[in-house]
Amino acid sequence: MAEIAVTRLLDEDSDRRVVADAADGTWPQAWAEDHEPEEMDPPRANLPEEGNGSTPDASEIGRAVPLSPGPVSAPRHRLLLLIRLAASLGSLDAVDRLLSPGALTLLEGVPNEDLDSIRDLLEFILPASCTVSSKPRIAVHVPDLMVIRPSLVDGRISDYALREYRRDVVAALHLPAPVLILHPQVAALPEGLPAVGMTRIPYAPLDQDILLAVLRLSHSEAGGLDEAALRAALPPDAALEGLDPLPLALALRAPTAQAVATRLAALADPAAAHAVSTPGLESFASDAPALRTARQMVADLQTWRAGQIGWSELSRSLLLYGPPGSGKTWLARAIGTSAGVTVISATFGQWQAAGHLGDMLREMRRSFAEARAKSPAVLVIDEMDSVGSREDRTSQNPSYRRQVVNAFLTELDGIAQHEGVIVIGTCNDRSGIDPAVLRPGRIDQKVEMPLPDATALQGILRHHLPGWSGTDLSDLARCAVGLSAAEVDAAIRRARTEARIQARALMPDDLRVVLAPTLDDRDAYRVALHECGHAVVCAALRLGPVHRIALGRKGGGMTHVDHIPGSVPLSRLQDDLVQLLAGRAAEAVVLGAVSTGAGGDRTSDLARATALAVGIHARFGLGVLGPLWLGNTDTALLSNPDTGSLIRQDLEAAEVRARTILTTNRDILEDMARTLLAVREMNAEAARLWLNQVRRWPTEGENDPGHSEGPKAADDIAPG
Repeated sequence: MAEIAVTRLLDEDSDRRVVADAADGTWPQAWAEDHEPEEMDPPRANLPEEGNGSTPDASEIGRAVPLSPGPVSAPRHRLLLLIRLAASLGSLDAVDRLLSPGALTLLEGVPNEDLDSIRDLLEFILPASCTVSSKPRIAVHVPDLMVIRPSLVDGRISDYALREYRRDVVAALHLPAPVLILHPQVAALPEGLPAVGMTRIPYAPLDQDILLAVLRLSHSEAGGLDEAALRAALPPDAALEGLDPLPLALALRAPTAQAVATRLAALADPAAAHAVSTPGLESFASDAPALRTARQMVADLQTWRAGQIGWSELSRSLLLYGPPGSGKTWLARAIGTSAGVTVISATFGQWQAAGHLGDMLREMRRSFAEARAKSPAVLVIDEMDSVGSREDRTSQNPSYRRQVVNAFLTELDGIAQHEGVIVIGTCNDRSGIDPAVLRPGRIDQKVEMPLPDATALQGILRHHLPGWSGTDLSDLARCAVGLSAAEVDAAIRRARTEARIQARALMPDDLRVVLAPTLDDRDAYRVALHECGHAVVCAALRLGPVHRIALGRKGGGMTHVDHIPGSVPLSRLQDDLVQLLAGRAAEAVVLGAVSTGAGGDRTSDLARATALAVGIHARFGLGVLGPLWLGNTDTALLSNPDTGSLIRQDLEAAEVRARTILTTNRDILEDMARTLLAVREMNAEAARLWLNQVRRWPTEGENDPGHSEGPKAADDIAPG
């Protein structure tokens, strides 16, 4: 189909002339004499003849003569676009379906700069007798095909153009003619466009097959091309797909096919290097929840690609949340790498940097459209907490926030209906995201990704230092506990720089110096007591298994608990208060004084405990205020002398209870803290050896049936 289309293009553009190769000027003339083409009418964009009500058939395309050997005179850009268009449609049967009565076809992901050219080149794909129109609102006669596309100015679509685009689509659907919508990456689909009854065709991405087809026409000599050598020289499809139009045009200007391939390999190298630099999941040795989820998504995606399960059976979206530098984006990209699909990267920051609201929404829609056009693909959206929430009453521009959230919801709903696109969002603070964004169907899974453990750090180090021994990597990983993946990368670069200054190779001791903890042993022991206090109280009150305890680098630490799901009575909330204040209590029990370690920002122990205590009275209907919901009124309640005093009493009582539990288990607490100080991290198995020795404690509900001044019968509430 592409060869026939190119022949018809040459018939119009070159008046049947073929450019002779400089080395041999005899064959084009001989070929032209032996293959005089038959007369054929070009496709018409005018009105059909009176009484001609028949539907054009794609078999009419076959009237064209075979292509001549050797380079042709048509502009290479037009050859490339025409072959990509033919590859998108795929076959003459697809053209017949496109022209069938009542057909609605969407060619999506057309590059913005190619939109008008694709409309013109369609005439060389369609049957010669086919009439085409792009003006549905002023059509007097019904054409054989109605082609609709939005109008772009400087690669952008204005709000007015979007409205006109929608009006054109509606007007075209009112006509009996088949409709083809050329949909660019920059535009959103008109609202209400039916998914049922519409054929979606992705615009074919640039790959080696398409390039070779172009080179056969533009650079083939009488002896033909060495296609095996060209395939070896060309960059891989993933790199070609990401090429911008400018370097592609520059490469196609090379005099020989081999020179084109060499130029493309050089120009595409940054893209290829970036793809290679993203590891697959095999580089992650940990068994953390985020890794388990990622591996399952890859397995499901590969099973779907093999045709063994339907798209509706997959979990198609994921939110990874956690502290900065914990490797969320790295893991999201690794999912695409391991699955062998295209990875599309986007961030809210990039979208917002485009300009005002209309520009921001345009860039958002462009990213989603690119993912659809390049499916199967993984769309990674960083900084997803920047979408905000319509429930945030502190926003200075609620109308802007509402429009951003609504547009994002529309794109998530649209991508969910498109087979082959996995959406993975990353953020630091999931609480800032509108609840409608996080509901299942839009974001199916939400998984926390804390700072990497020693096993994950060893995998990161192995990726950067593949020749080093496992013993050195294990030792360095233990030193690096508490660092983010980004900080480990920076530490390796710093050590390499120092070694380079001294004109020698990088050694393990160089990294040990850079990765050495910054806390002295006394401060580190306080942190170890604090974290082990959380773990001991968690075990005593049976709040869930502890799967990781680790020391931070600059005074902090972490204790991760798999909380037991289910309904949450008042007694459980009061136990949670005890666990939140247990780190502070452990310092007091062993050292006789507390530090600032429990305080800080809104993620600190004190902030979370205070919010939970306020919630018991103001939001959960389990406190002295009875079944009354006061919303987000924490500051007002804490400022009120009566309620503020009551909340303080709750917190003080929880801390006293924590101290009692820890005093009873003090030997275990101190020994466990000293061990943690030595190893810097405990996984679930190591922690369990200690926590199995902890004396179990009655829950608050068993010890005290309810809050002393609150309702005695506390109903269960939903988690959170």
